[in-house]
Amino acid sequence: MNVVIIDIDEKSLKKYGQWPWPRIINAKLIGQLSLLKPLAIGVNIIFSEKDRTSPINIQAFYKDFFNYKIEMPKLPVGLKDNDVILMESLIDAKSTLSIYLSNSPYFATKCPKLNSKLYDFSNIETSLYANTALCNHAKLQESIQNFGFINAQPDSDGIFRRIPLFIKYKKDMIIPSFALATLFSINGMDSPVEANRFLILGHKVHMDKDSSVLLNFHSNSPKSISAIDILENRIPKESIEGKIILIGSSATGVEKGELLSNHKKISNTMIHSRVIENILNDELYRQPKNYKQFNIFLSLFLSLLMVYFLYKRWFIAISLLFFLTMMFSMVWMSLLYLNHIYISIGYLWIPFLLFFFIISTSFIFLYVKEQKRSEDELLKSHVAMVDSMILLSTVHDDETGGHLLRTKNYVKLLAEYFYKKKIYMDVLTPTYIATIYEAAPLHDIGKIGIPDAILKKPGKLTIEEFEVMKTHSTLGKNVIKNMLNSYDKNDFLKAAYNIAFYHHEKWDGTGYPMGLKGNKIPIEAQFMTLADVYDALISKRCYKEAFTFEMAEKIIVSGKGRTYSPILIKAFIELKEEFKEIALKYKD
Repeated sequence: MNVVIIDIDEKSLKKYGQWPWPRIINAKLIGQLSLLKPLAIGVNIIFSEKDRTSPINIQAFYKDFFNYKIEMPKLPVGLKDNDVILMESLIDAKSTLSIYLSNSPYFATKCPKLNSKLYDFSNIETSLYANTALCNHAKLQESIQNFGFINAQPDSDGIFRRIPLFIKYKKDMIIPSFALATLFSINGMDSPVEANRFLILGHKVHMDKDSSVLLNFHSNSPKSISAIDILENRIPKESIEGKIILIGSSATGVEKGELLSNHKKISNTMIHSRVIENILNDELYRQPKNYKQFNIFLSLFLSLLMVYFLYKRWFIAISLLFFLTMMFSMVWMSLLYLNHIYISIGYLWIPFLLFFFIISTSFIFLYVKEQKRSEDELLKSHVAMVDSMILLSTVHDDETGGHLLRTKNYVKLLAEYFYKKKIYMDVLTPTYIATIYEAAPLHDIGKIGIPDAILKKPGKLTIEEFEVMKTHSTLGKNVIKNMLNSYDKNDFLKAAYNIAFYHHEKWDGTGYPMGLKGNKIPIEAQFMTLADVYDALISKRCYKEAFTFEMAEKIIVSGKGRTYSPILIKAFIELKEEFKEIALKYKD
């Protein structure tokens, strides 16, 4: 390590009492360090006022306050002014002092004669500006040419990451940071400072547009030695010789510290020691000048590429683009990081991820729209299929198109009644009601396989003929089952299957073909049973005349608990006038 911190810690304060220390202790500390041959000494303490513990100042205080003159005849003249002792010690050690730059009017009179002409920093470009400063008291500040600011501010999120190396003071004065000034005290600059880079002690330093640099906190921390160990000569010469010494304090209440990304606090002196170590070990991070614009442009390009892929419906390409972008950006950022180039990937990721979210939402919208279009086309195909199958069935059957219209409207009327009453809510939905409405005309599709001699017989069927007639339920089921084998998740076909196969089942289990009982009969088949019987009663057939509405209603109600469920009969009684309206509206 190149830097050693001399820490005025709790142990040192306990030994020598108050803070700030009498300047004579600081002078002794610097003198002791100077004897150990350090490469440079930087003092991160601002001596803004005269030392009131100086004998000469104590005499003046008692004279002014109590009008009492204190005599110190045996005290050597050289020990009367602590500030002079400190000043001589600083000059002998060629130390670097610290100041604090500000724009606060409070500091307007604190540093009237701040001046430095050691180096020419006129080529520095920085937007950082200060018009006031807190510096050392006039006599001390004027005697030391080498000084730098100790300002260190966290980013807007409260995390400390970067530090400016130069700040413009008043009109035309550029002041270096405390760490940089300490390095300049060793051998000056190797080359003139350019707009955002310079060479010092053989090391290149690149700055951003604010003359700031990103610090690397991942290397080992500089060694820290308690000030009391130096004052009491407990440290060997080799621990100090050839090192850059920074004097500061980490004591609680003296130094507030800054918060790092790992949630640990770091003292101001440690920050400046890190600056020096980063420069001398070529560990400073830098950010390319136009990295933000480049990342935003790249993000825009990738986003437009996603739009193109979406337009082409290349959904797999969108996923690949997303994952490859995330993966390669991480690899790219890591490689740059290893070469001490830091790029905030957020300027690429945030717009890209936002756009990816928009694209994903658009994809979902398009998928739903496409799905709706497919469902609409499928429904149209179902309707066409139903119409074709119905046409086939009516070729052999005497039942008219009016019968099919009436029965599907009866079924819909019953289904909507139960839906409004919140009965069979696990089955009945608006979508499913629409499905069984369209599927109802297929209830007698199996009659395609029944001979015309039986279908169109004007008189009563024999027992054998009736057994053949009863097979139309199974025949209809088989026709639809063949389609279900190809479209097993099709609700329309499932509803048609139940209606065709079970619409002659009875509530008490005496129906056919399976003899199902109660709610084991699908609800759509129960609706179809009542609708089919009601319409058969009120319609003229080759084997009978039409019944009156009243007679038909009476026959239906008499089937309560035997042919129909009690709740279905209750619904029919409430809806019988609407049944009549449908019958009249679609009359043959």
